[in-house]
Amino acid sequence: MIELNLLKKRQEKFYQKVLLIRILSVYIIGFLCLLIILGISYFSNRISIKSTLASIENYNQKIKNEQQAVQILEKYREEMERTAKILFFAQEEYRTRTLWTRRFNIIGNSVPEGIWLSKMSISQTAREEKNQKTLVIEGFVMQGSINAGKLITQFMNNIKNNSGTEFSNITLAEVKQSDKTSKYRSTLFKIECDLRK
Repeated sequence: MIELNLLKKRQEKFYQKVLLIRILSVYIIGFLCLLIILGISYFSNRISIKSTLASIENYNQKIKNEQQAVQILEKYREEMERTAKILFFAQEEYRTRTLWTRRFNIIGNSVPEGIWLSKMSISQTAREEKNQKTLVIEGFVMQGSINAGKLITQFMNNIKNNSGTEFSNITLAEVKQSDKTSKYRSTLFKIECDLRK
């Protein structure tokens, strides 16, 4: 029996074609899948980059705002340092200087009606304490007033009651009548108030 295989060569060519088409289609599908994956990766990276750039811009804006706040805080810090220096200077001056406003206010509020003040001065005395400063108040009571001694005592008591921490010791240093040659007769007095340090 003779086998005729006329179509064998055609069949081999056909199988080769089919195999080639299958290989090419696998390569094309693989290439298309690779392109799709790369495209998805590219676009996702672009979106991620845009998001990162937006967040960087946002952080830059926040940094600018924070820098403005830091500059404002730095300005306030410098002002506070200047104010603190002035305050420390004022405290040092307060410790070393005698402040007269409160003391004059106490004396002014303590003067009863009928007493006239003529002079206030500071005297440096060497008592028990070294360099004790004493405020000397000089004044007079006109002779027509009811009782000069009572008014002077009232004046001293008013100073004691109002002095608080300003005066440590209040004493009557001198009381005398004015000269007879004077046109107006009066009782002159001198009160000494030791200043607290």
